[in-house]
Amino acid sequence: MLVATASCSSDGAGGLATPFASNSPWRQQIPAGPELRPNSAEMIAGVQQRPALVANLVEYGIPIYKVTSQTPVYSVACSEDWGVCPFAGWPVPVPDGGAPHKGTDGAMVTVNESTGIIYEFWRATRKENTWTTAWGAVNSLNGSGWGGASTGSAASRLGGVIRVAEIAAGEIPHALALQTQNACTSFQPPALKSDGTSARSDCLPEGSRLQLDPSLDLSKLGLSRGEMAVAKAMQIYGGYIMDVSQAPLSVSFELDTGAAPGTLGKTYKDAGFRWDYDAMERVPWGKLRVLT
Repeated sequence: MLVATASCSSDGAGGLATPFASNSPWRQQIPAGPELRPNSAEMIAGVQQRPALVANLVEYGIPIYKVTSQTPVYSVACSEDWGVCPFAGWPVPVPDGGAPHKGTDGAMVTVNESTGIIYEFWRATRKENTWTTAWGAVNSLNGSGWGGASTGSAASRLGGVIRVAEIAAGEIPHALALQTQNACTSFQPPALKSDGTSARSDCLPEGSRLQLDPSLDLSKLGLSRGEMAVAKAMQIYGGYIMDVSQAPLSVSFELDTGAAPGTLGKTYKDAGFRWDYDAMERVPWGKLRVLT
């Protein structure tokens, strides 16, 4: 049901271009000489039978919409009976033409910069003039980037997502949102919970931080511009295991909502990405390590 309108302000620190507080885990560089988990090598071997960090570019790319003063807002109900719907009482902005991705998560994010609020959908559905969602979260652009239940670990669905503009610029100034099929039932900070089911000795707790060996000279690997940007971010900021996926190890990208349906879009193609689920296999992902 359409109920009102929302407004926005310009991008900036704590805004859509640079979300979350300066002390958010997503925005921290990894210090030199970090301590590794004792079984780090085993954990990485478990998700690197072949070199791959799968790029979720299209089917599971995250649609991110910046709302304006003209954006319609809706009363959104949750279809799961898990308690009070996170959207209860909120006028939730969704732009005309807004849609979740095609993957089973049905993810979608809308951001109202004027209030600093992020609306995060899990399995969003529109029928005529009504939006529903299986579940979701309401988070703050100025917060930690962790909270709610739009992801398995309680990471914000906006947190760690590689943005189209970041690939265009060749620089990703934050930690990345990673997923694995080998997520433990346990979790560690900054995660607040886990949807993992693995009991293997090499499983990765949600909240684990992975880093690509910073001693690697990426300039000698013949990487595409896109691969280089991702690899550098994984050396400097690393990435957090924040959800379960069907792939051994994957990473979230923003869906290019301006691209033709089912295509990568010009920015990703120009950066050297070949297709959805590109494994970026020229990066030696076997050189990842798991921090304590």
